[in-house]
Amino acid sequence: MLIVNPTAGRLSDSVRGEVVDALRARFDLDVFVTTARDTGIAVAQNAAEGGARLVIAFGGDGHVNEVANGVAGTDSTLGIVPGGTMNVFARALGLPLDPFAAIERLAGTLEREPRRVPLGQMDDRYFTFSAGCGFDAEAAERVERYVPNKRRYGELFFYWSAFRVLAGSYRHRKPFMTLQGPFGTHRVAMAIASNAGPYAYLLNRPINIAPEVRLDAGIDIFALRTMRIEAFPVYAWRAAVSRDLTHHEGVVYASNLTEFTLTGDRAFARHVDGEPLTPGRSVRFRLVPDILKVQA
Repeated sequence: MLIVNPTAGRLSDSVRGEVVDALRARFDLDVFVTTARDTGIAVAQNAAEGGARLVIAFGGDGHVNEVANGVAGTDSTLGIVPGGTMNVFARALGLPLDPFAAIERLAGTLEREPRRVPLGQMDDRYFTFSAGCGFDAEAAERVERYVPNKRRYGELFFYWSAFRVLAGSYRHRKPFMTLQGPFGTHRVAMAIASNAGPYAYLLNRPINIAPEVRLDAGIDIFALRTMRIEAFPVYAWRAAVSRDLTHHEGVVYASNLTEFTLTGDRAFARHVDGEPLTPGRSVRFRLVPDILKVQA
């Protein structure tokens, strides 16, 4: 089964069609094109229950997240053809970013056993590389409201959206959530759980907020105690250049965790792999070992 997100990334419709044709030439498959957010989960789940050996996600990180949620815990294997803006999970797996090269790589791995990887879980939703609450999730939600700008400007639009949210939202300047786990209890304004890294890319340069995170290990947590617009340049510099954001005095960071919780004084925005979710007042993060089979 091939599941395609027709609006992902910056590929033209003609190139996207060529990619689908190339997949048809290499695999005996059915093709489904998603029409709304989260439809990929049910389609992937139905394919797995129907006995599909391989379920291929052609799209960006959010689309891959949906397909992964559909096949996790089943006998089906996830295949990925990158077609998004950042393709963080594909990069974490070492896959080629060129979709045609990814097809050749995928076809060449079918004689090998699939790789089993852990996933993070926020309540009942899996995430492949990150799940955020608070400011980070509000920025992701703003990006998804303006899909044409996302496709046109790519990675830069995410950072512009983050700046706009920070500049226009005063309520994140003080902590309003409580983060609790083996690392203690902390009042924070933003929290990001990472299952793999890096967190994102800017002009192909990795943005690292969880320097110790490893796929096949535990979950890392990165949180900011306060959000201040005047500190934004410092955060950006440390994340992109010095790569030492975790030692900033306003940061809470812990690595290789299996479980922790976050509760809010009010409902807070949430996302998984850049896909916005319904706001919540309390979430539980946990690691689910070896839940996903990936052909990589």
